Amino acid sequence: MSASLSAEEARTELYRCMIEYDSFEEKANAALSLGREYLGVQNGHLTRIDTDTNHWKALCSTDPPNGRFPPDLVLELGTTYCRRTIEEGPIQLHNAAEQGWADDSAYKRHKLPTYHGTALIVDEKPYGTVCFVDDEPRDQAFTEEETMFAELISRMLEYELKRERTTEQIERLDQFASIVSHDLRNPLAIAQGNVDLVREQYDDPEELVTASRALDRMETLIGDVLSLARQSEDVEKTSLVSLSTMVEDCWASVDSPQATIEIADECTFKADESRTKQIFENLFRNAIEHGGQNVTVRVGTLPDTDGFYVENDGPKIPAEDRENIFETGFTTGDEGLGLGLAIVSGAVSAHGWEITATEGPLDGARFEISNVIVEQSG
Repeated sequence: MSASLSAEEARTELYRCMIEYDSFEEKANAALSLGREYLGVQNGHLTRIDTDTNHWKALCSTDPPNGRFPPDLVLELGTTYCRRTIEEGPIQLHNAAEQGWADDSAYKRHKLPTYHGTALIVDEKPYGTVCFVDDEPRDQAFTEEETMFAELISRMLEYELKRERTTEQIERLDQFASIVSHDLRNPLAIAQGNVDLVREQYDDPEELVTASRALDRMETLIGDVLSLARQSEDVEKTSLVSLSTMVEDCWASVDSPQATIEIADECTFKADESRTKQIFENLFRNAIEHGGQNVTVRVGTLPDTDGFYVENDGPKIPAEDRENIFETGFTTGDEGLGLGLAIVSGAVSAHGWEITATEGPLDGARFEISNVIVEQSG
């Protein structure tokens, strides 16, 4: 079997397959067929490998159902060349017996003289291999160009696997958010209603005041979890937003009458209003949580780039924590789940903006949000 495509034609066709086909299985089968044709071999396989259970499975294969290595075939990993690919890296065999592989367990079991294998790594762990095989030896070794093309197929399928997993994770998060919204908020509302009713009947006893605050806290945490679950959703529609109006609206929702808000200057920028409210409300809540009820918060525009800042006169953010504070679960306080700044980071990223934690003129925490499309300033 000899190649009928040039390297450029093969690459062009591979890119087309990745774009035009929808499902991962369609893309994998098309890529394997293309690789088989370009490398001039009998068959191509996408395998799933589990080294703990010594498991090898052909997820996709150009072999027909009655072939030697059809789709869904399961083998012991130790009887395949792929075990060496996972352990050692890419392997190219054009005549296994003459290349010193006659005593290898894979050659003894399957007598395959031709094998080209590359590993797929997903989530920093070996996932499987892309391999091409032939029952007959090749006249010459695989060329560097052929190996590079096989590697390209592997990297593209690797990317598609990661994307598919991300999509599945987002769908699970959406399902989780729906469950939280319905199955937790409904009974919470019933509990809150009953507490409020008894408070009215019995002159607001302290125990029920405490219970009511706890229920309010639960409602806030549920809202935070919902926001976090949906933070990966990209912003699709934007409108012009006034910085001062946005700040005033978000500050009105802050329950801290002793705190002070200052708006240093104004600008108008393109944003999703709902997601932008998440940014300001969580930054305001963070300032009060760490700076106290008398904290002063200032909002203004960045002088040297398109964007704005939110700073306060509370405690500074330690330099060693500035890269970690946006991670889910990271908190330096005694209360909370460390979700607020993770929600901020998600909403910022969804807009295509960037956020940096630093310190400013108020000698407290300062958050600078840049790469914003500012329409006008004043």
